[in-house]
Amino acid sequence: MKNLITARATRNLALVGISKNSGKTSLLNAILADFPSLKWAVMTTGIDGEEKDLVFKTHKPQVSLHTGMLFCCDAQSLDALCSKIQVLSAFTHSNRKLFLAKALQPLKTQITGPSSVLQQAKLMAHFRALGAQKVLVDGSLDRKSIAMEDAIDALILLVGASYGSIEQIITEVKRLIMLRDLPQAELSSYQFRRLKRADEILIKHKSRWQGSKIESLIQHEKQLMELLERETKALYIPTSFTDSLYEKLAKPLAKGELKIIFRHPECLKLSKLHLQNFLKSCQVTCLIPFKIKAFALNSTAIGKDAVAADDFRQQIRAAFPDETFFDIMEIDNAGS
Repeated sequence: MKNLITARATRNLALVGISKNSGKTSLLNAILADFPSLKWAVMTTGIDGEEKDLVFKTHKPQVSLHTGMLFCCDAQSLDALCSKIQVLSAFTHSNRKLFLAKALQPLKTQITGPSSVLQQAKLMAHFRALGAQKVLVDGSLDRKSIAMEDAIDALILLVGASYGSIEQIITEVKRLIMLRDLPQAELSSYQFRRLKRADEILIKHKSRWQGSKIESLIQHEKQLMELLERETKALYIPTSFTDSLYEKLAKPLAKGELKIIFRHPECLKLSKLHLQNFLKSCQVTCLIPFKIKAFALNSTAIGKDAVAADDFRQQIRAAFPDETFFDIMEIDNAGS
């Protein structure tokens, strides 16, 4: 964990969880506490650090900031913090007034951020312009989240007991590891930019990418199959590919030497079995790789019976002997 966080190449780091209440705030606080000498900026794609869970009304940790840390907050947090912070700038997004601030003393607070990927990327760049060495993002497993963009250098995946049974958790982590291991497409810088800008499915004839005017595969399966009947060499899919689409399109997509490029592995919203079969039968790559660089465990299951932490850790680690799983409680207790 230390090597990942302190690496010069890790400038923008995101925390994502396989479920709600996965322990992202606890891990965020542990990272900030363990590396106070780094010039941090923190943000989230929603609201983080609220005192109670909105559904279960259980206590949640606030975000703990050290003196000098940069963060994004809303007007309510600004009023509560008063002289404890310095406001550096302000902007409006989706009718919300947001503020970039610096902590003038250690404090506990809520953080927030804009909801659009474009504005989130701009905010990260603004933080860096203000002197931040590292930007830590409380993100989400969503293909429309900044955590799934190439601006993020590394992801830490939180595996929380709140997701379900041990068997369900192990199955989901195996699925995510398959997505993590999906190779990145070999493209020129021009082709990369061309595909990244596209909101529609693209098809490649000979050496040229062409638009299809199809922005979603749902209810456009027949139209896509008609396109595949032409001499299509490659297909770029920037949208979701679900189990129902797999059942209709798996065979047509597996024909010939067709290469399939997904914008991000998270576009593949397939069950583990369907994903396994799809990757075996088709030539699948991704435009932006799934940059999971570390795993963290949280044995606390909000709204469910308590899970024995030792047993939870042992079963998860035994299922993935080639991966390293940190426990957020171990990090908190060991301070490392």
